[in-house]
Amino acid sequence: MDRVTKLRRIVGKDNVLTDPVDCLGYSRDMSLHVGRPDVVVYAVTTDQVSKILALANKEGVPVTARGGGTSVTGAVLPRRGGILLNLARMNKIKEINKSDGYAVVEPGVICNTLNAALAPSHFFPPDPGSAPIATLGGMVATNASGVRAVKYGTTKDYVRALEVVLADGRVIRTGTKAPKSSAGYGLTGLFAASEGTLGVITEITFKVLPLPEYSAYAKLSFPGTLEAGAAVEEALKRGIPISTCEILDGVSIDVVKKAMNLEVPENVRCLLFMEIDGSRLAVEQQIKQIDAICREKGALATEWSDDPAKRAAIWSARQGLVPALSRVKPGYRQVPIVEDFGVPMSRIPETIQDIQAVGRKYGLDIATFGHVGDGNLHAVVLIDVRKGEEWETLRKIAQDFIDLTLKYEGTLTAEHGVGMAKSAYIGEELGQSLGVMEQIKRALDPNNILNPGKMGFSDAPQDIYAENCYQPLVGGSPNSFGEAVDNEILACIQCGFCTLGCPTYATDQLETKNARGRIALAQNLLSGSVDPTAEMARRLYQCTLCLNCKSTCPAQVNVSDIITAARRRIYQSGLNPKAFLKAYKSIEQHGNPFLEPREKRTDIHPTPPFLVPGAEVLYWSGCVSSYQDLRIIPATLKVLDAAGIKYSQLGQDEGCCGYFAYITGAMDKFKEIRRLNLEAFKKAGVKTVLATCSGCHKTFHDLYPRYGGNGFKTQHAVEFFHDLLSQGRLKFSDQAKPLKVIYHDPCDIGRHMGLYEPPREVIKALPGVELLEFPLNRALAKCCGGGGGMKGFDLDLSMELAEKRVLQAVEAGAEAIVSACPSCKQNFSQGVARLKKAGQIPRKLKVLDLTELVAQRLA
Repeated sequence: MDRVTKLRRIVGKDNVLTDPVDCLGYSRDMSLHVGRPDVVVYAVTTDQVSKILALANKEGVPVTARGGGTSVTGAVLPRRGGILLNLARMNKIKEINKSDGYAVVEPGVICNTLNAALAPSHFFPPDPGSAPIATLGGMVATNASGVRAVKYGTTKDYVRALEVVLADGRVIRTGTKAPKSSAGYGLTGLFAASEGTLGVITEITFKVLPLPEYSAYAKLSFPGTLEAGAAVEEALKRGIPISTCEILDGVSIDVVKKAMNLEVPENVRCLLFMEIDGSRLAVEQQIKQIDAICREKGALATEWSDDPAKRAAIWSARQGLVPALSRVKPGYRQVPIVEDFGVPMSRIPETIQDIQAVGRKYGLDIATFGHVGDGNLHAVVLIDVRKGEEWETLRKIAQDFIDLTLKYEGTLTAEHGVGMAKSAYIGEELGQSLGVMEQIKRALDPNNILNPGKMGFSDAPQDIYAENCYQPLVGGSPNSFGEAVDNEILACIQCGFCTLGCPTYATDQLETKNARGRIALAQNLLSGSVDPTAEMARRLYQCTLCLNCKSTCPAQVNVSDIITAARRRIYQSGLNPKAFLKAYKSIEQHGNPFLEPREKRTDIHPTPPFLVPGAEVLYWSGCVSSYQDLRIIPATLKVLDAAGIKYSQLGQDEGCCGYFAYITGAMDKFKEIRRLNLEAFKKAGVKTVLATCSGCHKTFHDLYPRYGGNGFKTQHAVEFFHDLLSQGRLKFSDQAKPLKVIYHDPCDIGRHMGLYEPPREVIKALPGVELLEFPLNRALAKCCGGGGGMKGFDLDLSMELAEKRVLQAVEAGAEAIVSACPSCKQNFSQGVARLKKAGQIPRKLKVLDLTELVAQRLA
C-alpha cells in the first residue's frame, strides 16, 4: 500500500491533495522563499494527526504543519517536500470559561474569531496585524504578539496548557487550566515559539482577560524620532500603562502620504499611535500626563479620541503601511529579510537613526515602523525583484541590520520567528544555545521529520536567499503577461487577507481556490517555473472574477486582471474547457454562446422596426436576457416607454458583446467581436448604449476603451433609471402590494465599477417596497456564483455559492431577491428552485431583476 493510500485511509480521500498544481498553491507565504509539498493533508482530529505523524515517522517523511499561512519567514513552507499538514479545519472553540478566565480551542481557530466569541465582556490580548486571518496554533508556534504587547505581552504569556502530538505519534498534554503550576519542566513554554519543529499542537488552553472599562486612542506628532522616543521612554518610566504604542518614521510617513493620500504636515517627521485603557477616570488622568510629557519633549500636536470610528481613522496609516509599500512604485515590493528585530526600548531612537544611516549608505529609503513601546521595529526595504544588483544590495543591508541589532544587545526576531529567513544569521545571536536547542530537537524528533530545515539548525539554509521564489525573474521574464499584470502579481505580498473575501475558498479552504494560491500559480507561469496544465486550468476557471478579494486585500491587488491574463495563457496552450469551445463556435455562427439560432433573439421583443431615427439611446438587450429570460427585456421597454424615451435596438443583428470570450482568455475572438460591434454601432449612429446586463455594460464601458476607445456613451439601467427618477419622468402607483426586497450587488457593476447607490436609490423610490440588505453588501457582497464563466465550467460550485446567498436572503426576512444582472437572476432562480424543492426555504421567495421591480410599480 503506497503512502497516499495510507493517508487517505486516515483522513478520507477528499482530504488528501496530490496534484502538483494544488501543492504549488501551498508553496508560498509572506517571505521570499518557496517550498512545495508532495502532498497536502487536512486533519480534523488529534487522532488523525497522531496517525499521520506515526506513519511519517516510520517512513522518514517530512511533515510541515500549517494554519493560515501568514508566516513572514518561510516557517510554514515544506523545504524538503513531504507532507503539508493543514490544520485550518481544526477550528472549534471547545470551551469558554469566563469565571476562571480561560478558553480551550483547536489550533485552526482564527484570532479574531476567538475574540468575537469572548465579546463583549472578555478578550484575548495578543493582536498581530494578521489577527483577522491568523490561526491561534500558528500564533503559539511563533509566539506572535502585535500592538498590545507593550502592556499585555505576547502569545506565550497566555498559554496555560497544550495538547501536542510528538513526532512518533504520541499525544502529550502540558500545563494546566489552573492559573499557576510548578509541576516540573515548563514544556508548555518549550513548544511555544518552536515553529512546529518539536511537535504539532492540536489543542490550546488560553488565559483570557476582562475587557477594560474604557479606551482612548491618540495620534501624536513629532519633528523626529528622538523626540518621540524620549516621550515614550518618559511615559513608561513614570509607570503609565500604555497598552499600544506604534511608531512611523519620516520615510514611512512619506509612503502612506503618497499611497493613501494621508494628510500630514511637512514638519511632522515622526508619528506615534498610542492607546491606553482601564477605568475612565484613570485613563483621563493618564491622557493629561502623556500630553504634558509630549509638550515637554517637543511634540507638535496631540490628538485623542474614544470614538471607535475615529480610532479606525487614526490607525489607518499604521495598518495600511505594509500593503502601501507594494504601491509606492510599480514593480517594487517589500522583501522581508531581517525586518522585525527588537532592541531595548530606550535605544529605539538611536536604532532608527542607524537604520536611516544604512539607507543613506546604499542610497535607499528604508521605512521604519513598529511597536516602539516594547522595542520591536520593522525596517522594510523596497526592491525591484527582477534586478540582480538590488538583491546584492539587500544582502549587505541585512548584514548591517544584524550588526546594529547585536550592537544594542537586541534580538533578530521579536515576533515573526526564525523560519528560513533568519536561519543563516540566528546563530550570531544565540551562540551555544542554538546547539542546545538542536539537541532538544533530536531528542524529541530523532528522525527530523518535523518542519526540517528551519530555526537555524544544521540542515537549515545558510544563505538568506535560499529557495528564493523571485530568482527565476531576475533579469526579466520571457513569459511576461505585460508590464501592468506583471506588476500586479509582484504587488501581492501573499498575506492571505484575500481568504476573507473569496467565495470559492470558503467552500473548502483550498488554497488554489483562493486569490493567494491562484496568484502563486500565475507567478510560476510568469517565471516559467511551470507549464500550463489541465488542473491549473480547472483552478483558474473556478474563479468567478468577483473581485471580492480586492475588497479585503490591503494592497488592493486587481486579481481579476491576473486571472484573466493567466487564462489567456491557458487558452493559448489549448487547455480551454470543451464547453467553452462550443460557446466560441456558437458566438461565431449565431451571435450568442448558447447554441441558439440568431432568429430566436427577438422572440420576446416587440415587432420591428428596431432602428428608430433620432433615438436617444440604443438598448442592448444582451444574450442572457434574450435567450434565457422572459421578463427583463419587456420590463425594460415598458419603463422606457413610460418615461417617453425614444430608443433603438439592433434586433437580430445584435450579437455577443464579447465579455465571455474576454474573461475566458480568447482575446483573438474578443477583439474580432469588438470590431464587428463597433462597426454596427457606427452604422446605426449610436451615441448612447443602454444595457441591462452588468457584463455587457462593463465590456462596453471598461474593456472596449482599453483596446482603442468606443466612441459612444454607456449606461447601465440602474444609472439610467436613477436619472429618469431625478428628472421626474417616472410615476409609480401607490396601490402596490408591500414587498420586502433584498438587493444583491452584481460583481461587474459593483466592485468592478462602483455602482452601489443608484440601484438602492431607485428601490427606495418605489412605493410599498422595503429595502433590506445582506450582512455583506456593496464592496463586500458575496458573488452569486454565476460570474467569471465559472458556471459553464463548474455548475455544482456555482450552485453552492448561489444557495448560500439565497439562504442569507431568507434569514434577513426578504420576500424577493433583486439584482441588476440577468446572470445573477438566473443563478439565484436556479438556487431558489433547488432549495424550494429540498424544502429549505419558503415557497413565496421571488427572484427579480431591478427592471422588473420598477416596471411592476409603474402607475
